[in-house]
Amino acid sequence: MNGGMAAGAALVGYPTPAGHQSDLNYVMSMVEELSGVLRMNQQLTANVVDKMGKVREKAKTLDLSNDELIAIVAQEMNEESENLERENSELRKALDTTDYDKKENWKLAIHGAEILANIAEKLHQFKEQHEADTLAWHKNYRKQLADERGENLELRNQINDMKAAACRASEHLRQMRRYITDHDRLTELEIENHRLRTEKRLWKRIALPLILDNDSEWSDDDDLIDPEEKKSEVAKREKERKDKEDGEDQLP
Repeated sequence: MNGGMAAGAALVGYPTPAGHQSDLNYVMSMVEELSGVLRMNQQLTANVVDKMGKVREKAKTLDLSNDELIAIVAQEMNEESENLERENSELRKALDTTDYDKKENWKLAIHGAEILANIAEKLHQFKEQHEADTLAWHKNYRKQLADERGENLELRNQINDMKAAACRASEHLRQMRRYITDHDRLTELEIENHRLRTEKRLWKRIALPLILDNDSEWSDDDDLIDPEEKKSEVAKREKERKDKEDGEDQLP
């Protein structure tokens, strides 16, 4: 066998024909089978030699005849066979239990794997949905923010337009005041209007001598205040005067 291995080692690196390779494989498989049988025979021989040694030891130590020695050895072998049967039965039961436990554990492992796969799938779905919701929320938020910014910009533009219009109106008022103040003709008309109003009040006093001097009829703005407003002002002052007199009468 060693020579064959040496020859095989010597042929390393060279191509081997397909037929020879299959024959070599078959021979090597037969050699392996024979090696296994040889090992089993060696174990059996070792067991037989061990038992023969035990029998020889008993024959030396015990003063027994051949029949008695054979009976004792047969009894021990029967006991060992019974022990082997019992151990074989126990081992078979343990093997069956182990197979059952193995199957149950395999079922549990498969069930656990299915649960983990389901959890992983749900986690992926949740992550996908969460990312979609977050993206939609960000888009909506950006849209609202852009709308608010546009509205704020429009309001600022309107405020700026109002400020510009107010500035223009103020400038126009200043120009109008400056025009009125600096315009000689308007000043003359205002003076003439005041003179005519004063002259009209004078002729009214001459024509109405029975009216008191402190009457509101002779006020400088009698031609500007509405007559009904004058009446309401007079009634208001009269009411205040009466209330004041009533309050003074109630005092002790």
